Amino acid sequence: MKPAEFENLTIDEKTRVVLNKGVYISKSEFFQLEISLYRVDDEFVELWYEPITGRIFKIDYLKDKKINPYLKHLGTNNLN
Repeated sequence: MKPAEFENLTIDEKTRVVLNKGVYISKSEFFQLEISLYRVDDEFVELWYEPITGRIFKIDYLKDKKINPYLKHLGTNNLN
């Protein structure tokens, strides 16, 4: 799926794509949010989750952002 097609999906459709096609890589925390990094096809995708409400409220391609916040959470089992 191309990034432009992905951007036109609803949050529920994006969630299904990421959870069904994506490969979980790592998770970072930002205040009270969990931001999970997935690889979907050959792109990185961030899934923003709010544990207090149990709600995914944002899913975006990483685009020009860096994966640095995730690096400290990576182990060798994440690299396959």
